[in-house]
Amino acid sequence: MGKFLFDTEYDVVVIGGGAAGMMAAYTAAKEGELKVALLEKMEKTGGTSIYTEDLTAFNSIEQQERKTPPKFTGTPFDHYPTYAEGYARYMDVSHQRANPDVVRVQLYETAETVQLYRDLGAECVNVFVFAFNQPNELNTAHRYEGLGERMQELLSRATINAGVDIFTSTPAKRLLANGGAVEGVEAVDAKGNRMLIGAKAVILASGGFGNNPAMVKKYAWQHWSANYTYQCVETENTGDGLNMALEVGADGTTSPGCVMNIPCSWGKMLTAHTTGAGIQPVIWVNNRGERFANEEMGFSFMNAGSSIIKQPKGKAYAILDSDQVKYYIEEGSEISLGEFIVWQQKLTHLLTELEQDIEVGTAWKGDTIEELANAIDDVNAKKLIETLHEYNEFCKDGVDKKHFKQAQYLRPLAKPPFYAIRMAASILTTIGGIRVNGDMQVTDENYDAIPGLYATGNDASGLYGDSYNLDCPGTANGFAHASGRKAARHAIKTIKGQ
Repeated sequence: MGKFLFDTEYDVVVIGGGAAGMMAAYTAAKEGELKVALLEKMEKTGGTSIYTEDLTAFNSIEQQERKTPPKFTGTPFDHYPTYAEGYARYMDVSHQRANPDVVRVQLYETAETVQLYRDLGAECVNVFVFAFNQPNELNTAHRYEGLGERMQELLSRATINAGVDIFTSTPAKRLLANGGAVEGVEAVDAKGNRMLIGAKAVILASGGFGNNPAMVKKYAWQHWSANYTYQCVETENTGDGLNMALEVGADGTTSPGCVMNIPCSWGKMLTAHTTGAGIQPVIWVNNRGERFANEEMGFSFMNAGSSIIKQPKGKAYAILDSDQVKYYIEEGSEISLGEFIVWQQKLTHLLTELEQDIEVGTAWKGDTIEELANAIDDVNAKKLIETLHEYNEFCKDGVDKKHFKQAQYLRPLAKPPFYAIRMAASILTTIGGIRVNGDMQVTDENYDAIPGLYATGNDASGLYGDSYNLDCPGTANGFAHASGRKAARHAIKTIKGQ
Protein backbone atom coordinates (compact mmCIF):
# COMPACT_ATOMS: atom_id res chain seq x y z
CA MET A 1 0.00 0.00 0.00
CA GLY A 2 1.17 3.56 -0.41
CA LYS A 3 -0.89 5.08 -3.18
CA PHE A 4 -3.77 6.03 -0.85
CA LEU A 5 -3.89 7.88 2.45
CA PHE A 6 -6.50 5.87 4.32
CA ASP A 7 -8.71 7.22 7.08
CA THR A 8 -8.94 3.75 8.62
CA GLU A 9 -7.87 0.23 7.70
CA TYR A 10 -9.40 -3.25 8.01
CA ASP A 11 -8.38 -6.72 6.95
CA VAL A 12 -11.69 -7.22 5.11
CA VAL A 13 -14.35 -4.77 3.95
CA VAL A 14 -17.71 -6.23 2.92
CA ILE A 15 -20.04 -4.13 0.77
CA GLY A 16 -23.68 -5.06 1.41
CA GLY A 17 -25.52 -6.36 4.46
CA GLY A 18 -27.76 -9.10 3.10
CA ALA A 19 -27.21 -12.84 3.57
CA ALA A 20 -24.09 -12.98 1.37
CA GLY A 21 -22.42 -9.98 2.96
CA MET A 22 -23.37 -10.87 6.50
CA MET A 23 -22.14 -14.45 6.08
CA ALA A 24 -18.86 -13.24 4.57
CA ALA A 25 -18.31 -10.77 7.41
CA TYR A 26 -19.25 -13.31 10.08
CA THR A 27 -16.92 -15.96 8.66
CA ALA A 28 -13.95 -13.63 8.24
CA ALA A 29 -14.28 -12.37 11.82
CA LYS A 30 -15.28 -15.61 13.55
CA GLU A 31 -13.04 -18.10 11.79
CA GLY A 32 -10.21 -15.86 10.66
CA GLU A 33 -10.19 -13.54 13.67
CA LEU A 34 -9.79 -10.71 11.16
CA LYS A 35 -10.71 -7.07 11.57
CA VAL A 36 -13.85 -6.68 9.44
CA ALA A 37 -16.07 -3.76 8.40
CA LEU A 38 -19.45 -4.16 6.73
CA LEU A 39 -20.83 -1.20 4.75
CA GLU A 40 -24.59 -1.05 4.17
CA LYS A 41 -26.10 1.89 2.31
CA MET A 42 -29.59 1.46 3.77
CA GLU A 43 -30.57 2.30 7.33
CA LYS A 44 -30.73 -1.37 8.27
CA THR A 45 -29.17 -4.61 7.12
CA GLY A 46 -30.97 -7.61 5.62
CA GLY A 47 -31.36 -6.65 1.96
CA THR A 48 -33.45 -8.93 -0.25
CA SER A 49 -32.63 -11.81 2.09
CA ILE A 50 -35.34 -10.81 4.55
CA TYR A 51 -37.92 -11.65 1.87
CA THR A 52 -36.61 -15.17 1.23
CA GLU A 53 -38.59 -18.23 2.17
CA ASP A 54 -36.37 -21.23 1.59
CA LEU A 55 -32.72 -22.17 1.64
CA THR A 56 -31.34 -24.73 -0.80
CA ALA A 57 -28.96 -27.30 0.64
CA PHE A 58 -27.65 -30.72 -0.34
CA ASN A 59 -26.88 -33.54 2.10
CA SER A 60 -27.72 -31.35 5.09
CA ILE A 61 -28.19 -32.58 8.62
CA GLU A 62 -31.93 -31.84 8.27
CA GLN A 63 -32.16 -34.06 5.18
CA GLN A 64 -30.11 -36.81 6.82
CA GLU A 65 -32.31 -36.86 9.90
CA ARG A 66 -35.57 -36.78 7.96
CA LYS A 67 -34.31 -39.46 5.51
CA THR A 68 -37.22 -38.95 3.09
CA PRO A 69 -39.23 -35.84 2.07
CA PRO A 70 -42.92 -35.36 2.88
CA LYS A 71 -45.19 -37.62 0.86
CA PHE A 72 -47.71 -34.90 0.05
CA THR A 73 -45.45 -32.95 -2.27
CA GLY A 74 -46.89 -34.59 -5.38
CA THR A 75 -43.54 -34.77 -7.17
CA PRO A 76 -41.89 -37.88 -8.58
CA PHE A 77 -38.75 -37.12 -6.57
CA ASP A 78 -39.41 -39.12 -3.44
CA HIS A 79 -35.91 -38.68 -2.02
CA TYR A 80 -33.49 -35.95 -1.11
CA PRO A 81 -31.20 -35.22 -4.06
CA THR A 82 -27.62 -36.37 -4.38
CA TYR A 83 -24.77 -34.08 -5.34
CA ALA A 84 -24.81 -35.64 -8.80
CA GLU A 85 -28.51 -34.90 -9.25
CA GLY A 86 -28.01 -31.34 -8.12
CA TYR A 87 -25.05 -30.84 -10.43
CA ALA A 88 -26.99 -32.20 -13.40
CA ARG A 89 -29.97 -30.00 -12.64
CA TYR A 90 -27.97 -26.76 -12.39
CA MET A 91 -26.07 -27.51 -15.56
CA ASP A 92 -29.11 -28.69 -17.55
CA VAL A 93 -31.45 -25.88 -16.50
CA SER A 94 -28.79 -23.33 -17.43
CA HIS A 95 -28.29 -25.06 -20.80
CA GLN A 96 -24.65 -25.56 -19.77
CA ARG A 97 -24.11 -21.83 -19.24
CA ALA A 98 -23.50 -22.30 -15.52
CA ASN A 99 -19.90 -22.37 -14.29
CA PRO A 100 -19.20 -25.86 -12.85
CA ASP A 101 -16.78 -24.38 -10.32
CA VAL A 102 -19.53 -22.12 -8.98
CA VAL A 103 -22.10 -24.93 -9.06
CA ARG A 104 -19.85 -27.02 -6.82
CA VAL A 105 -19.83 -24.19 -4.28
CA GLN A 106 -23.61 -24.49 -4.16
CA LEU A 107 -23.47 -28.25 -3.80
CA TYR A 108 -20.75 -28.65 -1.20
CA GLU A 109 -21.10 -25.48 0.89
CA THR A 110 -24.84 -25.24 1.53
CA ALA A 111 -25.16 -28.04 4.11
CA GLU A 112 -22.87 -26.10 6.43
CA THR A 113 -25.31 -23.17 6.34
CA VAL A 114 -28.05 -25.45 7.66
CA GLN A 115 -25.80 -26.58 10.50
CA LEU A 116 -24.92 -22.97 11.31
CA TYR A 117 -28.55 -21.92 11.58
CA ARG A 118 -29.27 -24.89 13.80
CA ASP A 119 -26.41 -23.78 16.05
CA LEU A 120 -27.82 -20.22 16.05
CA GLY A 121 -31.19 -21.49 17.23
CA ALA A 122 -33.23 -21.40 14.00
CA GLU A 123 -35.98 -23.99 13.64
CA CYS A 124 -36.15 -25.77 10.29
CA VAL A 125 -39.82 -26.71 9.93
CA ASN A 126 -39.55 -28.76 6.74
CA VAL A 127 -37.36 -29.78 3.81
CA PHE A 128 -39.39 -30.20 0.65
CA VAL A 129 -40.27 -28.51 -2.66
CA PHE A 130 -41.43 -24.93 -3.23
CA ALA A 131 -44.44 -25.55 -5.48
CA PHE A 132 -46.75 -28.51 -5.02
CA ASN A 133 -47.56 -30.38 -8.24
CA GLN A 134 -44.37 -29.06 -9.88
CA PRO A 135 -42.90 -32.23 -11.40
CA ASN A 136 -39.36 -30.95 -11.92
CA GLU A 137 -38.46 -29.76 -8.43
CA LEU A 138 -35.91 -31.44 -6.21
CA ASN A 139 -36.49 -31.55 -2.47
CA THR A 140 -33.91 -28.93 -1.52
CA ALA A 141 -36.04 -26.21 0.12
CA HIS A 142 -35.21 -25.83 3.82
CA ARG A 143 -37.94 -23.68 5.33
CA TYR A 144 -37.39 -21.99 8.67
CA GLU A 145 -39.74 -20.62 11.27
CA GLY A 146 -39.93 -16.89 10.63
CA LEU A 147 -38.53 -17.29 7.11
CA GLY A 148 -35.73 -15.03 5.85
CA GLU A 149 -36.45 -12.22 8.29
CA ARG A 150 -35.80 -14.48 11.28
CA MET A 151 -32.73 -16.01 9.66
CA GLN A 152 -31.19 -12.61 9.05
CA GLU A 153 -32.00 -11.52 12.59
CA LEU A 154 -30.00 -14.47 13.94
CA LEU A 155 -27.13 -14.04 11.49
CA SER A 156 -26.90 -10.31 12.16
CA ARG A 157 -26.71 -10.90 15.90
CA ALA A 158 -23.98 -13.51 15.43
CA THR A 159 -22.04 -11.16 13.15
CA ILE A 160 -22.13 -8.35 15.69
CA ASN A 161 -21.06 -10.77 18.42
CA ALA A 162 -18.14 -11.86 16.23
CA GLY A 163 -16.82 -8.31 16.39
CA VAL A 164 -17.70 -7.00 12.93
CA ASP A 165 -18.02 -3.23 12.66
CA ILE A 166 -21.31 -2.59 10.82
CA PHE A 167 -21.85 0.82 9.26
CA THR A 168 -25.38 1.50 8.00
CA SER A 169 -26.37 4.47 5.83
CA THR A 170 -22.81 4.21 4.49
CA PRO A 171 -22.74 3.55 0.74
CA ALA A 172 -19.54 2.44 -0.96
CA LYS A 173 -18.73 4.65 -3.95
CA ARG A 174 -15.70 3.09 -5.62
CA LEU A 175 -12.99 0.50 -5.20
CA LEU A 176 -9.43 1.69 -4.64
CA ALA A 177 -7.05 -0.22 -6.89
CA ASN A 178 -3.28 -0.05 -7.10
CA GLY A 179 -1.21 -1.98 -9.65
CA GLY A 180 -4.16 -4.18 -10.60
CA ALA A 181 -5.00 -5.13 -7.00
CA VAL A 182 -7.88 -3.82 -4.90
CA GLU A 183 -6.62 -2.19 -1.71
CA GLY A 184 -9.68 -0.49 -0.29
CA VAL A 185 -12.97 1.32 -0.67
CA GLU A 186 -14.12 4.90 -0.89
CA ALA A 187 -17.37 5.38 1.03
CA VAL A 188 -19.60 8.12 2.38
CA ASP A 189 -20.66 7.87 6.01
CA ALA A 190 -24.07 8.66 7.48
CA LYS A 191 -23.09 12.32 7.95
CA GLY A 192 -21.99 12.70 4.34
CA ASN A 193 -18.27 12.54 5.05
CA ARG A 194 -16.01 10.92 2.44
CA MET A 195 -13.84 8.09 3.80
CA LEU A 196 -11.01 6.04 2.35
CA ILE A 197 -10.95 2.62 3.97
CA GLY A 198 -7.95 0.37 3.45
CA ALA A 199 -8.51 -3.38 3.09
CA LYS A 200 -6.53 -6.50 2.28
CA ALA A 201 -9.70 -7.93 0.71
CA VAL A 202 -13.01 -6.43 -0.45
CA ILE A 203 -16.07 -8.66 -0.78
CA LEU A 204 -18.95 -7.39 -2.93
CA ALA A 205 -22.45 -8.35 -1.78
CA SER A 206 -24.61 -5.45 -2.95
CA GLY A 207 -27.51 -7.57 -4.24
CA GLY A 208 -27.60 -6.99 -8.01
CA PHE A 209 -29.33 -4.21 -9.96
CA GLY A 210 -33.07 -4.93 -9.89
CA ASN A 211 -33.82 -1.36 -8.79
CA ASN A 212 -31.82 0.25 -11.60
CA PRO A 213 -33.94 0.49 -14.80
CA ALA A 214 -31.00 1.80 -16.82
CA MET A 215 -28.95 -1.29 -15.97
CA VAL A 216 -31.90 -3.58 -16.65
CA LYS A 217 -32.11 -1.99 -20.10
CA LYS A 218 -28.38 -2.44 -20.62
CA TYR A 219 -27.84 -5.96 -19.35
CA ALA A 220 -31.07 -7.96 -18.96
CA TRP A 221 -32.35 -10.29 -21.67
CA GLN A 222 -35.71 -8.61 -21.04
CA HIS A 223 -34.18 -5.18 -21.55
CA TRP A 224 -37.42 -3.64 -22.80
CA SER A 225 -39.18 -4.55 -19.55
CA ALA A 226 -37.57 -1.69 -17.62
CA ASN A 227 -40.40 0.52 -18.92
CA TYR A 228 -43.18 -1.87 -17.92
CA THR A 229 -42.27 -3.40 -14.60
CA TYR A 230 -41.41 -2.57 -11.00
CA GLN A 231 -39.63 -4.23 -8.08
CA CYS A 232 -42.08 -5.79 -5.66
CA VAL A 233 -39.81 -5.72 -2.62
CA GLU A 234 -38.39 -2.69 -0.83
CA THR A 235 -34.68 -2.76 -1.61
CA GLU A 236 -32.08 -0.41 -3.09
CA ASN A 237 -30.22 -2.92 -5.26
CA THR A 238 -28.94 -0.54 -7.93
CA GLY A 239 -25.90 -2.38 -9.28
CA ASP A 240 -23.25 -0.76 -7.10
CA GLY A 241 -21.11 -3.87 -6.89
CA LEU A 242 -21.21 -4.60 -10.61
CA ASN A 243 -20.33 -1.04 -11.56
CA MET A 244 -17.49 -0.75 -9.07
CA ALA A 245 -16.01 -4.06 -10.21
CA LEU A 246 -16.19 -3.11 -13.87
CA GLU A 247 -14.28 0.09 -13.11
CA VAL A 248 -11.30 -1.94 -11.86
CA GLY A 249 -11.20 -4.39 -14.76
CA ALA A 250 -13.77 -7.07 -13.94
CA ASP A 251 -15.42 -8.95 -16.78
CA GLY A 252 -19.18 -8.56 -16.77
CA THR A 253 -19.84 -10.08 -20.18
CA THR A 254 -20.79 -13.67 -19.29
CA SER A 255 -24.30 -13.50 -17.81
CA PRO A 256 -25.03 -10.33 -15.87
CA GLY A 257 -28.54 -10.03 -17.26
CA CYS A 258 -30.22 -12.93 -15.47
CA VAL A 259 -33.38 -11.67 -13.76
CA MET A 260 -35.75 -13.30 -11.28
CA ASN A 261 -39.26 -12.44 -12.51
CA ILE A 262 -42.38 -13.08 -10.51
CA PRO A 263 -46.00 -12.39 -11.53
CA CYS A 264 -47.94 -9.83 -9.50
CA SER A 265 -51.13 -7.91 -9.93
CA TRP A 266 -49.97 -4.50 -11.11
CA GLY A 267 -48.30 -2.41 -8.40
CA LYS A 268 -49.09 -4.93 -5.66
CA MET A 269 -46.94 -6.93 -3.30
CA LEU A 270 -46.71 -10.71 -3.40
CA THR A 271 -49.27 -11.19 -0.64
CA ALA A 272 -52.10 -9.40 -2.47
CA HIS A 273 -55.11 -11.63 -3.06
CA THR A 274 -55.46 -10.26 -6.58
CA THR A 275 -51.91 -11.53 -7.17
CA GLY A 276 -52.97 -14.87 -5.73
CA ALA A 277 -56.00 -15.05 -8.03
CA GLY A 278 -54.06 -13.88 -11.07
CA ILE A 279 -51.50 -16.69 -10.92
CA GLN A 280 -54.17 -19.40 -10.80
CA PRO A 281 -54.90 -21.53 -13.90
CA VAL A 282 -57.61 -19.15 -15.15
CA ILE A 283 -57.41 -17.41 -18.55
CA TRP A 284 -54.41 -15.21 -19.35
CA VAL A 285 -54.47 -12.83 -22.30
CA ASN A 286 -52.24 -10.02 -23.56
CA ASN A 287 -53.29 -6.60 -24.81
CA ARG A 288 -53.81 -8.02 -28.30
CA GLY A 289 -56.66 -10.02 -26.81
CA GLU A 290 -54.83 -13.32 -27.31
CA ARG A 291 -54.06 -16.16 -24.96
CA PHE A 292 -50.29 -16.59 -24.82
CA ALA A 293 -49.59 -19.56 -22.53
CA ASN A 294 -50.76 -22.72 -20.88
CA GLU A 295 -51.88 -21.11 -17.64
CA GLU A 296 -50.72 -24.10 -15.59
CA MET A 297 -47.40 -22.28 -15.94
CA GLY A 298 -48.33 -20.52 -12.72
CA PHE A 299 -46.99 -23.55 -10.87
CA SER A 300 -43.53 -22.17 -11.70
CA PHE A 301 -43.41 -18.46 -10.90
CA MET A 302 -40.23 -18.00 -12.94
CA ASN A 303 -41.79 -19.45 -16.08
CA ALA A 304 -44.95 -17.43 -15.55
CA GLY A 305 -43.02 -14.21 -15.04
CA SER A 306 -40.84 -14.78 -18.09
CA SER A 307 -43.88 -15.53 -20.23
CA ILE A 308 -45.73 -12.40 -19.10
CA ILE A 309 -42.77 -10.09 -19.66
CA LYS A 310 -42.52 -11.19 -23.29
CA GLN A 311 -45.97 -9.78 -24.05
CA PRO A 312 -46.48 -6.38 -25.71
CA LYS A 313 -45.74 -3.64 -23.16
CA GLY A 314 -45.24 -6.40 -20.58
CA LYS A 315 -49.00 -6.49 -20.02
CA ALA A 316 -51.15 -9.48 -19.20
CA TYR A 317 -54.67 -9.90 -17.88
CA ALA A 318 -56.09 -12.73 -15.79
CA ILE A 319 -59.80 -13.19 -16.43
CA LEU A 320 -62.24 -14.88 -14.04
CA ASP A 321 -65.95 -15.31 -13.68
CA SER A 322 -67.86 -15.09 -10.42
CA ASP A 323 -67.78 -18.84 -9.83
CA GLN A 324 -64.00 -18.79 -9.95
CA VAL A 325 -63.82 -15.79 -7.63
CA LYS A 326 -66.11 -17.61 -5.19
CA TYR A 327 -64.03 -20.78 -5.43
CA TYR A 328 -60.76 -19.04 -4.55
CA ILE A 329 -62.41 -17.20 -1.68
CA GLU A 330 -64.14 -20.25 -0.20
CA GLU A 331 -61.96 -23.20 -1.26
CA GLY A 332 -58.56 -21.57 -1.64
CA SER A 333 -55.71 -21.32 -4.11
CA GLU A 334 -54.66 -24.14 -6.39
CA ILE A 335 -51.24 -22.62 -7.02
CA SER A 336 -49.02 -21.16 -4.33
CA LEU A 337 -46.44 -18.40 -4.20
CA GLY A 338 -44.61 -20.07 -1.35
CA GLU A 339 -45.48 -18.47 1.97
CA PHE A 340 -46.81 -15.31 0.31
CA ILE A 341 -49.84 -17.13 -1.10
CA VAL A 342 -49.81 -20.61 0.35
CA TRP A 343 -51.36 -23.65 -1.27
CA GLN A 344 -55.13 -23.81 -0.55
CA GLN A 345 -55.09 -20.39 1.11
CA LYS A 346 -58.53 -18.84 1.04
CA LEU A 347 -58.32 -15.52 -0.79
CA THR A 348 -60.81 -13.86 1.52
CA HIS A 349 -59.88 -10.29 0.51
CA LEU A 350 -60.22 -10.93 -3.20
CA LEU A 351 -63.57 -9.20 -3.80
CA THR A 352 -62.57 -6.18 -1.74
CA GLU A 353 -59.26 -5.86 -3.58
CA LEU A 354 -60.98 -6.27 -6.94
CA GLU A 355 -63.37 -3.43 -6.19
CA GLN A 356 -60.48 -1.23 -5.03
CA ASP A 357 -58.46 -2.00 -8.15
CA ILE A 358 -61.44 -1.34 -10.39
CA GLU A 359 -61.61 2.17 -8.94
CA VAL A 360 -57.94 2.88 -9.74
CA GLY A 361 -58.03 1.23 -13.15
CA THR A 362 -55.95 -1.92 -12.64
CA ALA A 363 -58.94 -4.29 -12.65
CA TRP A 364 -62.18 -4.34 -14.63
CA LYS A 365 -65.67 -5.77 -14.35
CA GLY A 366 -68.45 -6.56 -16.80
CA ASP A 367 -71.83 -8.26 -16.75
CA THR A 368 -71.08 -9.87 -20.11
CA ILE A 369 -67.89 -10.97 -21.84
CA GLU A 370 -68.44 -8.19 -24.35
CA GLU A 371 -68.88 -5.55 -21.65
CA LEU A 372 -65.72 -6.70 -19.87
CA ALA A 373 -63.67 -6.72 -23.06
CA ASN A 374 -64.72 -3.20 -23.95
CA ALA A 375 -63.96 -1.93 -20.45
CA ILE A 376 -60.31 -3.06 -20.28
CA ASP A 377 -57.78 -0.38 -21.13
CA ASP A 378 -55.40 -0.90 -24.05
CA VAL A 379 -56.86 -4.23 -25.19
CA ASN A 380 -58.10 -5.30 -28.60
CA ALA A 381 -61.68 -5.86 -27.48
CA LYS A 382 -62.85 -7.56 -30.68
CA LYS A 383 -60.06 -10.13 -30.56
CA LEU A 384 -60.51 -10.65 -26.81
CA ILE A 385 -64.21 -11.43 -27.24
CA GLU A 386 -63.31 -13.96 -29.92
CA THR A 387 -60.62 -15.48 -27.69
CA LEU A 388 -62.91 -15.85 -24.69
CA HIS A 389 -65.70 -17.48 -26.68
CA GLU A 390 -63.17 -19.84 -28.24
CA TYR A 391 -61.86 -20.71 -24.78
CA ASN A 392 -65.38 -21.48 -23.59
CA GLU A 393 -65.69 -23.93 -26.49
CA PHE A 394 -62.43 -25.59 -25.42
CA CYS A 395 -63.88 -25.92 -21.92
CA LYS A 396 -67.09 -27.43 -23.30
CA ASP A 397 -65.15 -30.00 -25.31
CA GLY A 398 -62.60 -30.66 -22.56
CA VAL A 399 -59.70 -30.09 -24.96
CA ASP A 400 -57.47 -27.01 -25.15
CA LYS A 401 -56.44 -27.06 -28.80
CA LYS A 402 -54.09 -24.09 -28.52
CA HIS A 403 -52.07 -24.41 -25.33
CA PHE A 404 -53.07 -27.90 -24.14
CA LYS A 405 -54.02 -27.06 -20.58
CA GLN A 406 -55.24 -30.10 -18.65
CA ALA A 407 -58.97 -30.66 -18.73
CA GLN A 408 -59.25 -30.30 -14.93
CA TYR A 409 -58.32 -26.62 -15.30
CA LEU A 410 -60.59 -25.88 -18.26
CA ARG A 411 -63.39 -23.90 -16.64
CA PRO A 412 -65.65 -21.74 -18.76
CA LEU A 413 -66.46 -18.11 -18.18
CA ALA A 414 -70.10 -18.71 -17.34
CA LYS A 415 -71.35 -16.77 -14.36
CA PRO A 416 -71.37 -12.95 -14.38
CA PRO A 417 -70.05 -10.58 -13.38
CA PHE A 418 -66.71 -11.22 -15.04
CA TYR A 419 -63.41 -9.75 -13.85
CA ALA A 420 -60.03 -8.92 -15.36
CA ILE A 421 -56.88 -8.33 -13.31
CA ARG A 422 -53.89 -6.58 -14.81
CA MET A 423 -50.78 -8.72 -14.21
CA ALA A 424 -47.13 -7.84 -14.58
CA ALA A 425 -43.80 -9.60 -14.23
CA SER A 426 -42.25 -7.82 -11.30
CA ILE A 427 -38.48 -7.99 -10.87
CA LEU A 428 -37.86 -9.72 -7.56
CA THR A 429 -34.11 -9.32 -8.00
CA THR A 430 -31.36 -9.75 -10.58
CA ILE A 431 -29.27 -12.90 -10.23
CA GLY A 432 -26.61 -12.48 -12.88
CA GLY A 433 -23.46 -10.56 -12.13
CA ILE A 434 -19.70 -10.39 -12.33
CA ARG A 435 -17.71 -13.40 -13.47
CA VAL A 436 -16.02 -15.20 -10.58
CA ASN A 437 -14.00 -18.37 -10.15
CA GLY A 438 -14.72 -21.19 -7.70
CA ASP A 439 -13.23 -19.21 -4.82
CA MET A 440 -15.55 -16.29 -5.62
CA GLN A 441 -12.64 -14.15 -6.78
CA VAL A 442 -13.63 -11.59 -9.40
CA THR A 443 -11.90 -12.31 -12.70
CA ASP A 444 -10.79 -10.08 -15.57
CA GLU A 445 -11.28 -10.57 -19.30
CA ASN A 446 -8.49 -13.16 -19.30
CA TYR A 447 -10.20 -15.14 -16.53
CA ASP A 448 -7.42 -14.18 -14.11
CA ALA A 449 -8.37 -13.25 -10.56
CA ILE A 450 -8.19 -9.59 -9.54
CA PRO A 451 -6.19 -9.66 -6.29
CA GLY A 452 -8.15 -8.59 -3.25
CA LEU A 453 -11.62 -8.61 -4.87
CA TYR A 454 -14.50 -11.06 -4.42
CA ALA A 455 -18.15 -11.11 -5.51
CA THR A 456 -20.92 -13.07 -3.81
CA GLY A 457 -24.66 -13.68 -3.92
CA ASN A 458 -26.52 -11.75 -6.59
CA ASP A 459 -23.36 -9.80 -7.48
CA ALA A 460 -21.75 -13.00 -8.83
CA SER A 461 -22.55 -14.92 -12.00
CA GLY A 462 -22.02 -18.60 -12.68
CA LEU A 463 -25.05 -20.39 -11.26
CA TYR A 464 -27.67 -19.61 -13.90
CA GLY A 465 -28.33 -19.36 -17.59
CA ASP A 466 -31.01 -16.81 -18.44
CA SER A 467 -33.45 -17.48 -15.60
CA TYR A 468 -33.71 -18.63 -12.02
CA ASN A 469 -33.39 -22.34 -11.29
CA LEU A 470 -36.66 -23.08 -9.52
CA ASP A 471 -35.98 -26.80 -9.92
CA CYS A 472 -33.78 -26.39 -6.84
CA PRO A 473 -35.98 -24.12 -4.71
CA GLY A 474 -34.18 -21.78 -2.36
CA THR A 475 -31.25 -21.49 -4.74
CA ALA A 476 -30.55 -17.74 -4.42
CA ASN A 477 -30.68 -17.80 -0.63
CA GLY A 478 -28.56 -20.92 -0.45
CA PHE A 479 -25.99 -19.42 -2.79
CA ALA A 480 -25.86 -16.13 -0.91
CA HIS A 481 -24.77 -17.84 2.28
CA ALA A 482 -22.50 -20.38 0.59
CA SER A 483 -20.70 -17.87 -1.63
CA GLY A 484 -20.22 -15.42 1.23
CA ARG A 485 -18.57 -18.09 3.34
CA LYS A 486 -16.46 -19.36 0.42
CA ALA A 487 -15.14 -15.86 -0.37
CA ALA A 488 -14.32 -15.16 3.26
CA ARG A 489 -12.40 -18.39 3.69
CA HIS A 490 -10.29 -17.75 0.62
CA ALA A 491 -9.61 -14.22 1.88
CA ILE A 492 -8.57 -15.60 5.28
CA LYS A 493 -6.06 -17.98 3.70
CA THR A 494 -4.70 -15.29 1.40
CA ILE A 495 -4.31 -12.69 4.14
CA LYS A 496 -2.65 -15.17 6.49
CA GLY A 497 -0.44 -16.60 3.74
CA GLN A 498 -1.78 -20.11 4.22
